[in-house]
Amino acid sequence: MGLRIRMKKHNATPVLQLSGSAVGEDVRKISEKISGLAEGDWSAVVVDISNLDSVDSNGLGVFVFSWKLLESKGKRLLFLNPNGFVKDLFEGSNLHKVFTIIDSLEGL
Repeated sequence: MGLRIRMKKHNATPVLQLSGSAVGEDVRKISEKISGLAEGDWSAVVVDISNLDSVDSNGLGVFVFSWKLLESKGKRLLFLNPNGFVKDLFEGSNLHKVFTIIDSLEGL
């Protein structure tokens, strides 16, 4: 299954809903979307990864790149509700100590 990206907003915060697999060349789409959002007038971008089936090193690299890009612009990258596989991957790579992970959109 390929990567699908859907864009929505919660209040004024952009939310990228990812589903499928964030692997290989498909992850370039994530980078392009977040790079475009980095120029916007919001303080955070949420990436909903609750329906993401798999992530490879390319996907992790894009997440780290996107986090650094937004941080450099004074913005935050928030990951919404990672499923078991992705949560384990974040913990195994210690990215859970760097990334902000949220359980819901309430309170944004």
